[in-house]
Amino acid sequence: MTTTQDALADARPLGRHQAHERVPRSSGLAAWSLYAVVALDVVVGTYYRFTTTSKMWLDEAQTVNIASLPARTIPHELRLDGAPPLYYELLHFWMGLVGHSDSAIRSLSGLFGVLALPVMWLVVRRGFGKLEGILALAVLAASPFAVYYSTEARMYSLVTLLVTAGIGAVQALLARPTVPRAALVSVLAALLLYTHYWSLYLLLVVGVWLLYVALRAGKQRRRSAVYGLSALVVAGLTFLPWVPTFLYQRAHTGTPWASAPTLASVYGWLAGFVFNQQVQNETLSLHLEVGLLSFIGLLILGFAAAPAGRDRLEFRLTGQPRSRVLAFVAIGTLAVGWVASRAAGTAFQPRYSSVVFPVMVVLVALGIVALPSRWLQVAVLVVASVASLWTVHWGAHAQRSQAGKAAVMLHAVVPSGSVVVVCPDQLGPSLLRYAGTTTYHYVGFPRFEPPKIVDWIDYKHVVEQTSLTVFAHRVTALAGSSPFYLVWSKGYGYHQVCSDFVSTLSTVSARSPKTLLVAKKYVYYQSMNLLEYPPADAPTP
Repeated sequence: MTTTQDALADARPLGRHQAHERVPRSSGLAAWSLYAVVALDVVVGTYYRFTTTSKMWLDEAQTVNIASLPARTIPHELRLDGAPPLYYELLHFWMGLVGHSDSAIRSLSGLFGVLALPVMWLVVRRGFGKLEGILALAVLAASPFAVYYSTEARMYSLVTLLVTAGIGAVQALLARPTVPRAALVSVLAALLLYTHYWSLYLLLVVGVWLLYVALRAGKQRRRSAVYGLSALVVAGLTFLPWVPTFLYQRAHTGTPWASAPTLASVYGWLAGFVFNQQVQNETLSLHLEVGLLSFIGLLILGFAAAPAGRDRLEFRLTGQPRSRVLAFVAIGTLAVGWVASRAAGTAFQPRYSSVVFPVMVVLVALGIVALPSRWLQVAVLVVASVASLWTVHWGAHAQRSQAGKAAVMLHAVVPSGSVVVVCPDQLGPSLLRYAGTTTYHYVGFPRFEPPKIVDWIDYKHVVEQTSLTVFAHRVTALAGSSPFYLVWSKGYGYHQVCSDFVSTLSTVSARSPKTLLVAKKYVYYQSMNLLEYPPADAPTP
């Protein structure tokens, strides 16, 4: 997960050499200015890890609904969802301690996000140097990606914490191979496997690198690599009990809501580290543009550059020694993930790259260190921090779901017990969280069941086999002469289906719907329309 033994031997001396020998000693004011910016990043970043005004969207509400089940049933229920169980089990017990409010539930992710900060500082400080450590701390603290997933009831902040700790564990094992250190690597790798499946790609790439070291290095380094490979094998063995569920999920769930990635997806992967997924339709603004340019520029500097004097940089096309393996792991993992997703026809979302995000953070920190003066380092850190914290503040007020508004409208005008159709049922988990699971008679498209938990098993096939006309007749029969309501939206991999269903339902029921709520795709990541179909004997509007 980090540098080779050669790179480790160079890492700390190189960091100090770059910061203090090639670069003239900085004034105390420059040093204190740097520390002040880092402190501001940590304080503000920590605050926003527990701050959001948004309601929960599909993935969060689905996670909470599964985690609310009895702990022993969660693994079986996940066959419907397509994820490993660790975060769900942890969230189950966390909700038992702190309650079921949005803020209480999300605080688990916030806790993981805060814990990652000192771990990142310690790992990078020990592996690369003091300056690198505090800069990595600042980058992680202010990162819009890290902050956003610290406010989401999903597993991505836990992934960031585990990978960051894994970098330190591999560093320690390579420095001095011992059984306890190998055991720590194995435990962290196993926890990652039970947290997110993209960890498989990360561990595969790390394993390839360790095999290369074992085949090419000297005796002591070969021993370290063998210990590392053994640790990964043991982690893989611990995953065997979950393999049948994993294979079932892979065959029957996948990502039916999106298509396989293209080469153009690479831009989205990079932008995802800066923009986060709160923007359904991104309209670039200054803080996003500056943040993205800073991120890409510092990644390049972190990989290739080192200071060569007061106003000069040395670039190596093959990368600086201590950055090569970091780049190999990051790029290799994303490349393997792209190929696997392309082959399986499954989606890639920027959030999946949380498995390499800590590596990116280290490279960005190395990019700042590569600048040839302390004041220049301060200036670049200020620019990057301002852009990042601006995005963080903006994101804290961006809305992920329109479910809260839809629930308010339902409560205001819809009698209890009324039929409420949800199309697609992917809107259901968040809608039912705020409208109440028993307040109305819900039916979700395509399965005609209450959509509290989306059943992803063979989802695409079920949608294709569901007749809109037959479904509309069932809705009309269920409602009788009473009014019924439709919550619907475009997107979710089925842009036209629910649009067609609106007109089909009007034709079959012979009722003209009235719009109660309009979906606002530019405001909400998960937008919703609400229609009222009047009583059968009501005059047509």
